[in-house]
Amino acid sequence: MQAGIILAVSHTDLNDEQAAAPQSPPAATWRRCASTTVTYLPHAATLLAVLVMSFVSGGYIFSSATPVVLAYGAVMVAWFWLAPKRLIAARVYGVALVAFALFVLWTGASILWSIGPNLSWVAFDYAAAYLLVAWVVGTAPAGRGQLRLVAYGFLVIAVAVAVYAYLGKVLPDVVKHAHQYARLDQPLGYWNVLALMMVMALPIALDMASRRAYHPVVRALAAPAITLLSLTFFFAFSRGGYIALAVCCLAYFALSTARLGGLFSLICGVVPAVATLLAVRGKSTLFNATLDDALRTTQGHGLLRWSLLALAVAFVMQVGVALAHRRVALGRRAVRALGTAIAVLLVVALVGGGAAYFGPRGGVVHWVKQHYKSAISDSSASSDRNGANRLFTLATGRPELWREGIKQYDHNPVVGTGAGTFRFTNYRFRTAEGVVKHAHSQWINVLSELGLVGLVLYVLSIGGLLVAMLRRLLRDRDDGERALLAGVQAACLAFVVHISWDWDWDMAAITFAFLLLAGTTASYLAARGKEPAEAGGADGADVVAEPSEGGVDAAELRAGVDGKASRRRGRRFGPAARALACGLVLLGAASWTLPYLSERAFSRAVAQAGDQHLEAAVASARQAQRLDPLAVDPLITLAQVEQQQALAGDALQTLTQAQKLQPQNFEVYYQMALLLSTQFGRDRAAAAELRKGLALNPKDSSMQFLLSSLERR
Repeated sequence: MQAGIILAVSHTDLNDEQAAAPQSPPAATWRRCASTTVTYLPHAATLLAVLVMSFVSGGYIFSSATPVVLAYGAVMVAWFWLAPKRLIAARVYGVALVAFALFVLWTGASILWSIGPNLSWVAFDYAAAYLLVAWVVGTAPAGRGQLRLVAYGFLVIAVAVAVYAYLGKVLPDVVKHAHQYARLDQPLGYWNVLALMMVMALPIALDMASRRAYHPVVRALAAPAITLLSLTFFFAFSRGGYIALAVCCLAYFALSTARLGGLFSLICGVVPAVATLLAVRGKSTLFNATLDDALRTTQGHGLLRWSLLALAVAFVMQVGVALAHRRVALGRRAVRALGTAIAVLLVVALVGGGAAYFGPRGGVVHWVKQHYKSAISDSSASSDRNGANRLFTLATGRPELWREGIKQYDHNPVVGTGAGTFRFTNYRFRTAEGVVKHAHSQWINVLSELGLVGLVLYVLSIGGLLVAMLRRLLRDRDDGERALLAGVQAACLAFVVHISWDWDWDMAAITFAFLLLAGTTASYLAARGKEPAEAGGADGADVVAEPSEGGVDAAELRAGVDGKASRRRGRRFGPAARALACGLVLLGAASWTLPYLSERAFSRAVAQAGDQHLEAAVASARQAQRLDPLAVDPLITLAQVEQQQALAGDALQTLTQAQKLQPQNFEVYYQMALLLSTQFGRDRAAAAELRKGLALNPKDSSMQFLLSSLERR
């Protein structure tokens, strides 16, 4: 704690006279507390935002995310005026931020040519919020305290999410969010993102469990967390999650200096989880959807008993590993020999298991060809797409969505259709029923919506963040936080891999978490790059002893004694820059607030129309349209209410305005056709409107039925 306070003092915005002035002990204590709060404020605020958004549909729903983002922006405005005079960022991170800012501007500019400008406005708001997170946490000075707060804070959030999600499986009579599907998805609202969060938290838990200097009880608590994360991950039934898990584990063990301890901790946490799943493998409602509430409850309670036993076993096993780790100091050769033996055993197990699995299925080549064809054609889709059986098929439907995105890119290769508008692409090119709002690959989605320019900027942004947070891999092998850095870096790599086939970017909770982890790591490495290498060994490494528990580098300690050293590092953040930053955040807050208020007014208009309060509905619909003049839904609702008021002429003008606003939106043509047919008796004109709408959405059954009815008259 004292070391953390010394580090915080080194980053405070003090002038030399204030630093030299004598202070009474209470005043000095208050000043140290205030300095510590300022130092940790952006990281703690971002963690809190991740926590809150995780429990409000992952921040995916705009109306739910807006209050969180506005509160976060208010905290950041305050921090801008309390921040140090100099901010630290590596040059490559600065390049990434510039590319990110250009990507945000390009996203906003796409409103000008977007086929759904109100959707592009919302996409711009999310991108701007992400830029704020990346800028703040990536430039705020970060030491060991900040790195540990961010990493372990995210682990705590993931465990909290896992607890709530898993309660839906083991106590379905109390927590009833897991009734519709066998897959867990709450509180985030999407099973694949739930699985990804569990994966990203796993290597951080491994670091905590394998730290030699931590108390055995603290280390032992990490093992049940690993067990819970593993069980929740499994019941998300996410095939893409397993690929992210493989990447995450490979990255962690490749980058960590505590491989052996991490491996034993992984065994302590995962083996009880596997044993639990084997024990309940005959309970069908745990793996498939059911309408039998009584049976689901009974089997869920059985899973609860096994899970509690697994958590206890994991705790006891990890206590034993922690005590042995403290008392037994293996030499470097012994560690290498043991590691080699374990690696050989793993290879033998993989080869033997692979032979046992692929042999009866025609061999590896035959299996790969068969599943490749099913993945491309979806010919072997499971009848229960939301049960455990889905794990044994590669039929996902994603290749068709990717083809749709590529087709749209061919039509608009440079600028795309506008951010957030893939749903219109799906309407136009889909071959089956159902509507999808994202290409299920962030790279293809950006290519489709923002063209080649947008994709280049996005790749530079994400690539720059990765490069900045993967620096100094070889030079900092003696860093006391090397194992923790490996866990955070592995988590970020898992996120980037996973967005290649899913829409995690639209889930603000997990994207905030990724940017927080990546930005804090980049800032920590940038600060170390300006300091002498730390003496001593890796914290929790298999061979070298743990440094002192103070947790502050010698260079950081010297900076705490001499504040001038820290003030000479980084880029100046003066009053003009602070005012500009505050102004940009306030503009962003206004950009979030207007569509948020419009959405609330629109919902109010729909409710009032349903209650036959027509005058109030008209007023609310017009208010919604004034607040968000790019949206057509308020105009469509207004036209429907005007028809109820027998104002067909006014409704015609309103829908004409909607068509001019969004000529690529099929819904306005459908509503116009209904109006022309029912209110004016102009069936031929109505049929012409329907043909325009069907050109934009050929699979729409409502327009097809109405057109066939008009043609038979």
